[in-house]
Amino acid sequence: MKTPLFLLLAGSLLSAGPVWAAEGEWDQAKSAHERGDYAAEIALVRPMAEKGYPFAQFNLGVLYDQGKGVPQDNAQAMQWYQKAAEQGLPQAQINLGIMYEEGQGVPVDNVRAYFWYTLADSQGDGLAPQAKRDIAKKMTPAQVEDAERQAKEYKAAHPFKVPPLPETAPGTSHGNG
Repeated sequence: MKTPLFLLLAGSLLSAGPVWAAEGEWDQAKSAHERGDYAAEIALVRPMAEKGYPFAQFNLGVLYDQGKGVPQDNAQAMQWYQKAAEQGLPQAQINLGIMYEEGQGVPVDNVRAYFWYTLADSQGDGLAPQAKRDIAKKMTPAQVEDAERQAKEYKAAHPFKVPPLPETAPGTSHGNG
């Protein structure tokens, strides 16, 4: 499985987290993650996720995706990724694309995967351009065109709340888990 999941609590974007979450709780969640206390991390992250903080929603998705502190559950992971992705969090958009591309919890859907990669690319995600190139090789030109159209229409109707993030350096992983 190629899923390069990225846990923001342990990532370089942690400094941006408190913009959308209570700083003390975010620091506590990071500390819990670093010591492998996923139950404590979930107890801190879940309320933030339920309040709509995209970084927390994404992290809860990763925990469900990896089965850390909760039973592994692709449906729950997709649900939390979707919430963060719809707010414009590129890492959540990438992870949704991966799940659609690999059929994790959903049937394989290359058009939907390309759609999410395109949205992540428009948000400045450094892994998205290569992901788009790779999946386009599995698609017809009409499918690529359809996914591009869907992404353009989606962006026009859904302005993202989360500002674009700095580009991920090429060759770096979206995950450390």
